[in-house]
Amino acid sequence: MNESAAGRVITVLFTIVLFAAILYLAYLTTKYIGKKYSISSGMSGKNLKIIDSLSLAPDKVLMIVKAGGKTVLVGLSREHMEYICDVDENELTLPEEGAGTPFSQDLIGAFKNVLSEKMGNLKQKENKNDENK
Repeated sequence: MNESAAGRVITVLFTIVLFAAILYLAYLTTKYIGKKYSISSGMSGKNLKIIDSLSLAPDKVLMIVKAGGKTVLVGLSREHMEYICDVDENELTLPEEGAGTPFSQDLIGAFKNVLSEKMGNLKQKENKNDENK
């Protein structure tokens, strides 16, 4: 192996390691931001806790909120918040501690699908380029 080939290999390896490091840092950042600002993750204060939420449209959300000892269903829109009804907490199916929300699981699955599709397209392009040489 001559020096220019060795230099190219080192450059490619460095680029791959750098790319992996950037992806890992992006993953950590989004995980931190997602936990800090997520409505569906059970944000809570001293007397308030969001138990569950469901997005109906981009600006319309249903939420089950525990305020003190009372659990209520509220509707939220960009301009308005409305009490809908009381909820019996015994009838709720609460997520297990540490379990990902269904939304996060769907997002992870969608990301994996898009990533595998893009990687397949990239491999096809590389194969076509190799055939054309």
